[in-house]
Amino acid sequence: KALNQIAPQLVAGPCTMAKSINSRRGGGSTDTTMTWWKFLFLASLTLLVSFLVRLNYQLVKELGRPGEAATATAMGTAVGAGSAVSNEDVGISPMEDAAAQKRLRSLESEVSTMKEKLGSMKHMVKEIKGLNSGAGVGVGGPPPTNRDPVINAAGEFERLTCTPEVARKQADRMNKRFSEWWSHSACPDQVWMESINDIFDAAMGSKADLHSNPYLILDIGCNKGYTSADFLDALSPGTNINPSTLVGAIRAIARDMNTKFDRDGGVCNDSNKKLNKDRNTQRRTEVHCFEPSPATYNMLVTARTMLIPHGVDAQPANWHIHNLGLHEVNSQMSWHPACATSVGDELCTIVPDQTEGAISVPVVTVDQFLIDTYPTQTAPLVHMLKIDAEGLDPAVLTGSTSLLTQSKALMVMFEFNPGLSEKDPPHGMWGKGGNPRKKLLEVTTWLDQLGYDCYLDTRLVDERERAKGVPEAPALYRITGGCLTEEPRVRGWANVVCAARKFPSVALVLRNLATMV
Repeated sequence: KALNQIAPQLVAGPCTMAKSINSRRGGGSTDTTMTWWKFLFLASLTLLVSFLVRLNYQLVKELGRPGEAATATAMGTAVGAGSAVSNEDVGISPMEDAAAQKRLRSLESEVSTMKEKLGSMKHMVKEIKGLNSGAGVGVGGPPPTNRDPVINAAGEFERLTCTPEVARKQADRMNKRFSEWWSHSACPDQVWMESINDIFDAAMGSKADLHSNPYLILDIGCNKGYTSADFLDALSPGTNINPSTLVGAIRAIARDMNTKFDRDGGVCNDSNKKLNKDRNTQRRTEVHCFEPSPATYNMLVTARTMLIPHGVDAQPANWHIHNLGLHEVNSQMSWHPACATSVGDELCTIVPDQTEGAISVPVVTVDQFLIDTYPTQTAPLVHMLKIDAEGLDPAVLTGSTSLLTQSKALMVMFEFNPGLSEKDPPHGMWGKGGNPRKKLLEVTTWLDQLGYDCYLDTRLVDERERAKGVPEAPALYRITGGCLTEEPRVRGWANVVCAARKFPSVALVLRNLATMV
């Protein structure tokens, strides 16, 4: 009975929800498409319901077989008459009785487990419906668990924690993942980028007025510009700046210079990313690209001119490029000589003033940049604060204290690369040789205190791995709330992505991608 009541409701919920979900990669801003992960969710749900129906049928069959029905009738009659009935009296051997009871107990256990999973999935459907309507996360439904979010009295996403058992299981899966893929954290799939404009709009709710509050992206450590291009493609695809057009411009510039830039398609083959199928929509978007290397900065300005020949002011989306470094102070600092001549050189970092051949480049804090750039308003809402500062990410975050304290950044993304401090010459603040040394958990604990949930971004299991029997892995591993209890032993580097709990719909998206939590 319980199963027959649950299944129709559950099937109806996802089907209704499916009509209103958008997908960035599958059709842009239309209301009839869904992201691939939502298709997968609905398909899994359908399979689960089918499995439950089959289980229900087997249970009824076990209980309703003619022989057993007759047995039950005989036993009932005898008991009603007040006489004792044994298995032998009705023709059932002890061995047959034990086997039947074992089968029934097994089926009842499976049904109970499936009912619990159905309840959890129904609640997730309700959450996603609320997110898609811009209503945030409701407080109804089952009691909170590690995966059931609630809103606190301040209207913020409730900070949830991991039990020691969950933290241990997550650590075991994450460490095992390194043996399956040598550096699953270095070039993550960034599943959260799907339908990012819908996520931002849901966070803003009725305040989503792009005329006065455009999408605002700060791309710190712009390098060859692929993060900027990816966000422009996601938020305003009609601008025609995307990873594919950008790599074409970069290679054209290299040909004119009779050279070839190292890793011109990005260290993670960023130029091969799938593009937004919506090629026409333009929205008000401001992407600020910060690149301290004069050589890389000049290349980026030239590429922008090739891609936007009429200038950035002639269209809704703007790509602003700044020859600046970001830090925890406002000053002039010495940078590695490679910054002057090499495009996209990973050695372009701050060095001691006495370094031979060093060049001087100004540095500012994020807080000061926002004051200087938007003087007529209070701190604007930054939709994404992305930091890739060659190991100086903690310093840039410190320089963003005012922004983060006010929860004026919807999302934060930064790089964790402890290996940089062990290079020659060593640089950066992560790792054993960091100067000054910063631990990842110190930084994420600080962000947690400011109201941010943080996760380690990762690669999903692909078809090739799946064919080899590699078990599924989450899109994100949760750090905040005692979910990561020791510094991750990453290979290469890792990307950390955080969401402000002040914006429940954004925080919910990331938490639901951390499936083990």
